[in-house]
Amino acid sequence: MKRVFFTMIMALIPVILWGQKASELVYTDARELMLINQGFDNTELYYSRLPADMKEVTRQAVWDLGLNSAGLAIRFSTDAKAIGAKWTLLNNFNMAHMAGTGIRGIDLYFLDENDTWRFIGTAQPNGKESSNLFVRNMSGKMRDYMAYLPLYDGVTCVEIGVDSSAVIGMPRSNLLTKGSRKPILFYGTSITQGGCASRPGMIYTSIISRDRQQEVINLGFSGNARMDKSMAEIVARVDAEQYVIDCLPNCTTQILRDSAYFFITYLAEKHPDKPIFMVENVIFSYTQVDVKSRNDLIEKNEYWRQLYKRLRKEGYRNLRYIPAKNLTGKDYEGSVDGAHQTDLGFLRMAKTFLRYLKK
Repeated sequence: MKRVFFTMIMALIPVILWGQKASELVYTDARELMLINQGFDNTELYYSRLPADMKEVTRQAVWDLGLNSAGLAIRFSTDAKAIGAKWTLLNNFNMAHMAGTGIRGIDLYFLDENDTWRFIGTAQPNGKESSNLFVRNMSGKMRDYMAYLPLYDGVTCVEIGVDSSAVIGMPRSNLLTKGSRKPILFYGTSITQGGCASRPGMIYTSIISRDRQQEVINLGFSGNARMDKSMAEIVARVDAEQYVIDCLPNCTTQILRDSAYFFITYLAEKHPDKPIFMVENVIFSYTQVDVKSRNDLIEKNEYWRQLYKRLRKEGYRNLRYIPAKNLTGKDYEGSVDGAHQTDLGFLRMAKTFLRYLKK
């Protein structure tokens, strides 16, 4: 009896302390709000990342990863005192080396008086059909918000909940809104996709997006950024302000020999006046002592560097180069497993990329 009573009291503590539950909110389908950071309108799922007409010519592994909602975000405004979310996951995916809040969760930011995006909280996943609060006990001031969607899972439905007295609608500020300026596009690996951030807003594409008040399209595909010809066409379809190719961790030197020249020249010829950044393979921590991995990485980066020099000589003057040195810092403390980044690693990568993108 005592154990049952204790359990009941513990269950009531969040309600007593916070006074609001996700189930008490009034929900709006996020499709009635603004979806940003999506490169294509004709996707297979509303919250996926690749154009549906390219499905038949895209490798299955790439296509499946394209159904993940990495980088996508919902923009809206509300005068709510409490905000929550309900969302239905595509797979309810899990990994041992990445937090569930990053894989399957949604996190929330607001735009402050200085037009800076500030993190508020995370709606933690609690099942394939998840429901949770971001924040409670606010003043009811009208603000602009942004909710980042899961990184390593897809979503088939997202709803944003507010208290019954609140209004919710499209963003009031035109900062970081759909089509307000041309986007930046990143094509890359599991790191680009977000492995292994603790929550969706901490991947480098999202950090860069908030800093520049600009949409950033995330075309990161875990283990599958191999510069396929179909991906060259997909990337080139996007009329971006700048393009960043960060795919070397998924490429052997032989893959680079087979695919890199076509991929880069195809993109450069489609967008001759747009900067295209070729990023070296980030230096993995284990290459300090793993001789074979270190030699392989050095070989890849050297091939990439020589390709860049060759293409510049051939007249592709819109190419830029980002070396691996200091990309994640000098102390090797920015990863969860020697390769995939923690929030610290992503912040360092974002700061490095921003220095080049601002030039």
